[in-house]
Amino acid sequence: MKTVKYDVTYAEKADRMELIIRFFWMIPTVIVAGVLSFIGTIAWGLQFLHVLVFAKKHKALYEWTLKYMAYVTEANTYLLLLTDERNPIMPEI
Repeated sequence: MKTVKYDVTYAEKADRMELIIRFFWMIPTVIVAGVLSFIGTIAWGLQFLHVLVFAKKHKALYEWTLKYMAYVTEANTYLLLLTDERNPIMPEI
């Protein structure tokens, strides 16, 4: 089993304008995440059936689900003020 390590540095300085930009940046990000969530749910269901029938994971479905989860995690860290690095609106799929 692999472990996950995520390191975030604390920065004292905060820009008020960044909060307004963050709000408007998250509107299209949430829309894209919603669409990807729907597709991710279908991919997860297909992955479940693939494991059930063939007793092994399908590589493409696994990697797509992994990329979706990474995108949502990056978006949440930006939305919850944990980082100032903006996530891309469209993920690299």
